[in-house]
Order: sequence, then structure tokens, then C-alpha cells
Amino acid sequence: MDDLLSTLDEWLAAGETVVAATIATNEGSTPRTAGSKMLVRTGGRIAGTVGGGLVEAQVIEAAQRVMDEGGARLLDFDLTGEMAAGADMICGGKLRVFLERIEPGVGAGLFAELAGRLRTGERCLLLTPLSGGERSLLGTRGPDAGAALPPEIAEAARAAGASIQAPVLFEAYGRQWFLEPWSFPDPLFIAGAGHVSRPTAAVAVMVGFRVTVLDDRPDFASRERFPTAHEILVPGDMARCLDGVEIGPEASVVIVTRGHVHDASVLAQALRTKAGYIGMIGSRRKRDAVYDRLRGQGFTDADFARVHCPVGLSIDAETPEEIAVSIAAELIQERARRRGL
Repeated sequence: MDDLLSTLDEWLAAGETVVAATIATNEGSTPRTAGSKMLVRTGGRIAGTVGGGLVEAQVIEAAQRVMDEGGARLLDFDLTGEMAAGADMICGGKLRVFLERIEPGVGAGLFAELAGRLRTGERCLLLTPLSGGERSLLGTRGPDAGAALPPEIAEAARAAGASIQAPVLFEAYGRQWFLEPWSFPDPLFIAGAGHVSRPTAAVAVMVGFRVTVLDDRPDFASRERFPTAHEILVPGDMARCLDGVEIGPEASVVIVTRGHVHDASVLAQALRTKAGYIGMIGSRRKRDAVYDRLRGQGFTDADFARVHCPVGLSIDAETPEEIAVSIAAELIQERARRRGL
């Protein structure tokens, strides 16, 4: 989503009017889920996707009308009947898409502020009245973004949706509203900059994680080796590589250092954080040896239950690239679980 927000900022700064299309609700089997977003600018140029195919073609067509006429509108798609059959679609659900026109003047300032607040770690909510009017940007640094909402708005939003971790349409004060949560991609910290780390970092960026690589060897932890990583850190000692690094429940730590001693050291640090996912490379025999080492430091089986080792889904991966795919797959799975998807 950060790439899409950057694109939106770029287009608005260039004076372009943009229509944002967001899946507001989905039921059953649909190409994308609630929160998926596509941007449409003059001439039909797009960024992002709401699922492709006939649905996306109709959304782009409707976006052009919103571009010309202004306002906001909702589009409903039923993929269970004639539409699905006529388009040879294999999905069988329903979805509702919210379209809104964003003008370069006010919109540029609002979304630039949104990007800035997200970069500082805020969780933000964008509240848009469907009947027109000023959008409201609300944010908090706490785990519950809904705490930033006025009580009546929060109550109505929660009554209309299972949570406000995904977009929700609701009514309050006699009007219909669209509430959209925004946050930067979940952070991923990769400890170790060796041969497995390179493809893991690349794949993780592609599937929407904010990647930080940590290694005490500057020749390995370099921009040349990790061109797409968001951040590269070269600590003086891997035994303290997570010192001062903020790691919350939405963060993941993958441990792929150059040896068992470093793995054990980083694992001890990771277990002292609130990381939502901790994965460590290695065989079960190596895992047991590391755990025995850490028991001497006071760690327990309850701590080790948080650790995925061997890291990654079991797909008989052998090459660094295959291992990277298995790790990324498990990261995606755990991220979806955290979000209740």
C-alpha cells in the first residue's frame, strides 16, 4: 500500500485528478478482498488492482464517469450468476467497490499528511462522507486505531463491520460514511545478509512487507546486494543487533545468520520483543541445540512455542530461492492470521 500511496502523491502533486476505487466489502470467493485498491487517472492509466478481468474493466469505466461528474459512488458486483458465467470467471462471491474523485488541491495536502503520519508509525483512519463533504484524517499510535474516532462514529462503524481493520460502510448522523484504515506494510526484520537473505528480502518486498536487513558485515549488508530493502542496518555486534529497534506485534523476525551461535543470540533478542512472528532457519537437530543453549539463559518451552523452526512452509525447498518462497509463504499466512482474514 505504501507504493500505491506514493503513486497517489506523485499524481496529485503533478496536478492530476485521480479516482480511487476501493473494495469496501466482499463475500465468498472474490478476486481480491476488502481494502484492495486501484487508482485511475485521466486517460485510463491505472495503478494497483481490484482483481482484474471484467470487474476491473467495469470499475475503470465507472471511474472515468466519476472523473467527469465528480462525487462518490458504490458499485455492486455479483460473481455468482450471469456475470461470472458470461465472463468465464471462476470466482463465486459478491463485492462492493467504493469510487471517489480526489482533486489535486485539497487531496494532495491530505494524502501527503497521511503518508507523513504513517511514516512516523501512526495508524490512520480516513473517514469520507458519501454524500460529499470534507474527509477527516484520524490517527493514533496505539494498537486500536478506532480509539481516534468520535464515540458515535466508532460505535456505528463497529456495528456495521466485524472490525475496523478493513474498510467499512456505515450510517451515522443521518449520513452514509466510508471508513478506511491505513497503515504502512508490516515490518520484517531479516537477521543475516547471506545467500538465503537476498531472495527472501526481494520476495518479501514484492508481497508487501517493509524489509529491514541486519548484519554486522558491511560487505554483505549493502545496497548493492539488497537493492529493494527499505532499510539496511550494520550493527557493531549481532549480539545486540536488535537494540533500539522497535518490534511490535505486527512485526516479523526471520533469523538466517551465518552460524548457530549468532542464530541463538538473535533468537534470544527476538524472544524479548513482542514480534508477531519469529522464524529461524535450520534443522530440527540444530533447533534443539539452540533451545538447549537458551534454556540456560532462562527461556522456556512457552517461549520456544513462538518460534517457527525450520522456518517456512514445508514444500521441500532446496535452493536459496525456493527457501525464500517457503519463508514468504509462511509470512503471508501469519500476516493474514493476525489480520483475521
